[in-house]
Amino acid sequence: MSHTARVGLFMLAALIVLGVFIIKIEEIPLGSREGRERVQAVFPSVAGLDEKSPVRIAGVRVGIVDRIQLEGDRALVTLAVKRDVKLHEGARAEVASLGLLGDKYVELFPGDPGAPLLKRGAVLQGTSPIGFDQALKNVSGAFDNLEALTGSLRQSLGSPEGERRITEIIENVRELTASIRDLVEANRSTVDATLANVRSFSESLKTELPRFADKLVALADDIDSLVKENRGNVDATLGNVKELTAELRVSAENLNKITGKIASGQGSVGKLVNEDTTANNLNAALKSVEGGADALKETIGRPAHWGLDVNVRAEALPGVTEVKTGNIANASRSAFGVDLHTTDKRFYRLEITSSPVGRTSTTTRTITTVDNQTGASQTVTQTVVEDKNTDTVNAQIGYHAGDGYTLRGGLFESTAGVGVDKDLLRNQLRLTVEAYEFSRETKPPHLRFEGRWYITRNLFAYAGWDDPVWKQRSSVLFGGGVTWRDDDLKYLFGTVGSAVPK
Repeated sequence: MSHTARVGLFMLAALIVLGVFIIKIEEIPLGSREGRERVQAVFPSVAGLDEKSPVRIAGVRVGIVDRIQLEGDRALVTLAVKRDVKLHEGARAEVASLGLLGDKYVELFPGDPGAPLLKRGAVLQGTSPIGFDQALKNVSGAFDNLEALTGSLRQSLGSPEGERRITEIIENVRELTASIRDLVEANRSTVDATLANVRSFSESLKTELPRFADKLVALADDIDSLVKENRGNVDATLGNVKELTAELRVSAENLNKITGKIASGQGSVGKLVNEDTTANNLNAALKSVEGGADALKETIGRPAHWGLDVNVRAEALPGVTEVKTGNIANASRSAFGVDLHTTDKRFYRLEITSSPVGRTSTTTRTITTVDNQTGASQTVTQTVVEDKNTDTVNAQIGYHAGDGYTLRGGLFESTAGVGVDKDLLRNQLRLTVEAYEFSRETKPPHLRFEGRWYITRNLFAYAGWDDPVWKQRSSVLFGGGVTWRDDDLKYLFGTVGSAVPK
């Protein structure tokens, strides 16, 4: 089989695999079993939710988010769910996440099975969970309330106003005792009548007391016999009571010591009540905690904004001699790598490439021959130029300079180089110029011109001119590839995970 046929078979297999991935990524329904019903839901906020995010019922994936659009001040979300999913009146939706920092998805609650089915075109009411920012605001509000409480306590007890209030309380107590004395004087007759009643009661008691005493003696005898029968239990109970009273006495002494220290300004609480410096330090500590919470929020949120693209491409270079085979019109180049986008402006690229010509190296060999008859020796020095290292690496840093321009620098096929990209026609066409291998002995540097056309969001084809300054290696190039972006990878991995039997 010729190399051209092998390249064609490779491209055909790549296109078939690409087609399968596109069907999976784009969720193209095949057959009646894959059909989906569209259901709409409104949410106050869908922050973190993207198109193609999963739709689940009881944690089981039943569809995807088909479309997200703004309707007034709320988000209108179109959900594509399986036809066998039955939604009843009272059904609702909720934006949820897998874990603390997991991906967002829509959780459907289908409603009471006994209720009528949901009418076609009905819009579900959706709810959104409290966000991390709102939680931090609540914590900050609690800190503010604590600060206000400590300030109010300090103002009430440590200021002249507090001393005035305590003086007023003492004066009120004095007035209350005077009022009680006046009340007794005003009701003297009533007090005399009460004393007469007490006298009458004592007379009655004089006659009834002997009988009551006899009953008390009998009761004492019964108690004495009961105590004798339960002497062990009584001793244990009295011991527990004695131990409890001792502990209460110690607790009371400790409480007196604590209140005395607070009143004299000793300890943290005493300083907080009597000194402004401690309260100011507490306020500063609360501000530090708030700053730490903000820093933690920024640290946790930063990786959530990173993006990852996976790139696979292959190209043909007719007219270039391939190092491995030594044949003309047999060369090709392929690459596999990733782009890590840490900010909107900066990204990092790492690729493994298979170069058709590799890197040129020059070695010197010294060969000595000896004549068997005469014994004379002859030394010959040879210079050998070899092409090797066909497996190379691209390790580059990229920067989006604005106006569609992207600047790149780093390793291009394991050598230092630079590159410039220009996006046109709403990012559907990209023009590229690269220069590298500045230190090679013949015709430096290695130049590459490329024009890339994105057929779909993921599939692209390109053509260009490789190494035009070196006639022996100059060649046109044409090829194609596929790019899986961050949201495509999340959806693809989710689809593969749900397809694996548990």
